[in-house]
Amino acid sequence: MNDVKFATGENQGLDILKIRTEFPMLHKTINGKQIIYLDSAATSQKPKRVMDKLYQFYLEEYAKPNESHSLSQKATQELDDARKKMADFLGAKSDKEIVFSRGCTESINMVAGGFERGLLKEGDEVLITALEHHANIVPWQLACTQSGAKLTVTPINERGEIDLASYETALTSKVKIVAFSHTSHALGNKLPVKEMISLAHKKGIPVMVDGAQAAPHMPVNMQELDCEFYTFSGHKMGSPSGVGVLYGKKEWLEKLPPYEGGADMAKEVTFEKPTLADPPKKFEAGTMPFAEIIATGTLIDFLNEIDMHKTEQYEQELLSYATQKLSKVDRVRIMGTSGEKEPVLSFHVEGHDIKKLERFLNDEYNIDVRAGDLTAQPLMKILGVPGLLRASFSYYNTREEIDIFTEAVAEFIQNKK
Repeated sequence: MNDVKFATGENQGLDILKIRTEFPMLHKTINGKQIIYLDSAATSQKPKRVMDKLYQFYLEEYAKPNESHSLSQKATQELDDARKKMADFLGAKSDKEIVFSRGCTESINMVAGGFERGLLKEGDEVLITALEHHANIVPWQLACTQSGAKLTVTPINERGEIDLASYETALTSKVKIVAFSHTSHALGNKLPVKEMISLAHKKGIPVMVDGAQAAPHMPVNMQELDCEFYTFSGHKMGSPSGVGVLYGKKEWLEKLPPYEGGADMAKEVTFEKPTLADPPKKFEAGTMPFAEIIATGTLIDFLNEIDMHKTEQYEQELLSYATQKLSKVDRVRIMGTSGEKEPVLSFHVEGHDIKKLERFLNDEYNIDVRAGDLTAQPLMKILGVPGLLRASFSYYNTREEIDIFTEAVAEFIQNKK
């Protein structure tokens, strides 16, 4: 039952067998059973060429950027190239609109902290949605606590979709920024981001989009979205850990106060006050994870090569197939049934402990998934469940893996494990 075969992806012009050779982890076996990795929403597997670049840089090219010697000059050039690649990847107007951070959470904190210190006051409001990850709730709560502003929340319907009418009503003159996910990490639902951004802009309100779950699964273009800020983590799309991205419109990066102080984020420092560097350096205090950022440039090359338009179509095929299969399993209730989703299936099993199911899948079939509150405790209360089991797919997964997964879930339920 655990003999994994390979889908071809030929409908999208993808060679899935060839793509999977880039991911050695997918061929690892434990107790004679091959790993089936269905937890890419937590973190994705890394292409070999990305890790080869990281290994090469540390062994043969390592030096801190922005020094004078030749090794440093080469590192500086590679770091600049990675920033330019990211700008092109996101459709930014300039690489000066790309700030590197240490993760999506830090990027969100950069925006929330900047608004707290310079742009929020008592009586103002920050608007988020009921679908948010804790990382897009807590930073805004802290910002509101410190500034005297109020956090307001847009509700969702029974399908896990944003109530646009309620959202539009909430866009009052008190709202100074709107922050929401591009897609829900817990349910997979895609939010109507273009409409939400447009409605906010009609009221002159800036928008920050948390793209942590969207950027790995679909092409995103900042000129098309037109949001003021967009954030995501590299590790969810194949980069080494510790790399985040904050896109910000030039005028907003200039307006926003810096998140941290330190070396390189100031042009000149005296004992009286610093003269801040221009964006993006203004937000990159201290020594950044420059080796990992350089390797992220190699990841962008890889994603452009395999074509994210094609991988998105393939992942949507996997999602549709998995939804059909899982819907036939007794006692399974899929949560988040919007017509447009990222490749995520989250579900509750009536009468069964999903943590026990998670352990069963891993112990018996080497299937890696995630179960629990999915760092969305307020959402779980709205849904009326203690937690969900989430299976998340990527372009390196196959239909055969989904077959094994759904059969294993059915086995667990039938045998009342």
